[in-house]
Amino acid sequence: MKNKYIHHIMIIIAYLSFSCEDYVDVEPLNTLSASSALNSNEKVIGALNGVYNTMSSTALLGGDLIFVSELLAADGKITFGGTFNDPRQIINKQILTTNSRVNNIFNVGYSTINSANLVLEAIDVVNEADQDRVKGEALFARALIHFELVKLFAKPYSDGNAATNLGIVLKTVASPFNGSDIASDCNARSTVQQVYDQVLVDLTAASTLVPSSNGIYANKATVNAVLSRVHLQMGNYAGARDAANDAINDSGASIVPVYRFAFAQDANTSEDIFSIQISEIDGTNGMNTFWAPSTQGGRGDVRLTDGFINFLTSQNRGVNANPTTAMVIGNYTTKWYNQFGNIAMVRLPELLLTRAEANLELGTSVGATPQQDLKAVRSRAGLSFITATISNVLAERIAELAFEGHYLHDFKRRQFTIEGFSFDANELVLPIPQNQINACPDTQQNAGY
Repeated sequence: MKNKYIHHIMIIIAYLSFSCEDYVDVEPLNTLSASSALNSNEKVIGALNGVYNTMSSTALLGGDLIFVSELLAADGKITFGGTFNDPRQIINKQILTTNSRVNNIFNVGYSTINSANLVLEAIDVVNEADQDRVKGEALFARALIHFELVKLFAKPYSDGNAATNLGIVLKTVASPFNGSDIASDCNARSTVQQVYDQVLVDLTAASTLVPSSNGIYANKATVNAVLSRVHLQMGNYAGARDAANDAINDSGASIVPVYRFAFAQDANTSEDIFSIQISEIDGTNGMNTFWAPSTQGGRGDVRLTDGFINFLTSQNRGVNANPTTAMVIGNYTTKWYNQFGNIAMVRLPELLLTRAEANLELGTSVGATPQQDLKAVRSRAGLSFITATISNVLAERIAELAFEGHYLHDFKRRQFTIEGFSFDANELVLPIPQNQINACPDTQQNAGY
């Protein structure tokens, strides 16, 4: 995604490549279908690049999916001192249905899903040699965004009622338009189980289609890493273990020797499985905006509490006086210091800890023993031996993956309380945006809103 500027140009060229006669007959943008708009290999490839571009926007993987998750699960770790009201509503668990940040996640999410569907429906015009890859990447994008949306806009899978709890609108057919109205198809919300089932179907198919090596785009390790997350959220430890193990083996990744240098880098590191590419030409690091001080290009609105800094200090996570290697300076995390640094979505340590947790739950040693995986993560921090137990692995996740959007979902799947709220509390689920309710009055709002 470093070359998204070039991709934008490709998309523009693709859509301007009609002849004069074709241009006169072109359908209005709000009625375009896959067959009429994406009728050549170049146009479909351009559309796939557009899927990545939208998926990496600040409303989704480029910031808010992590930011909002961390606000919901502040839990004594962070405070919000900014002037914007929308983030304050979220951290205070007093979210209005008109919250623009929530609306953007929902609307841009469905726009991304629809774009992926358009690509899938036009797959037959893609050059045969590229069809599997393109289809696999589009399925991956559709699955990933459905997964992220159902985690935030529905009750957790772990509450035992996935078969009856309302999930989100499951969208596997393209609408003949693209944009923020895309969520207004007025389809009924599927159950949480139905959404997870479709996500698994898409990811399983994608894992057989994408290549092992695919540059900065989704590859087998990327797909299996997300598949591991899905299984883990479902409490399917065998599935989580095996997918994590496959991703580890496929990736060839290695842990960066210094913890600080695994973050805020201009290029992918050796431990990155999948990263959102940011550059001075294109892309915005939405996490930098709120988490970094003004000296580092941000607003400095999110600050770490002294209590959590003490915890990170005890876990030797770069809290020291050396500004080159420090992960915490003052009350800020340096994970998001680089305004144009990549945003790591999946890192090797996450997969090692997932494999360790799953192996512990199952009494197995697939890929490595839990002790070996836990040691591999802790050794980088210079930490001494500790017995691999479920509680120790979960504590390691809190320290190692801090501020990367995992805390909320880890606590929900483990049925832990957050700020005194039950793991399945209404306050920990985002509302369906009011603009969706207005457009589709039959849409059922989440409880508590």
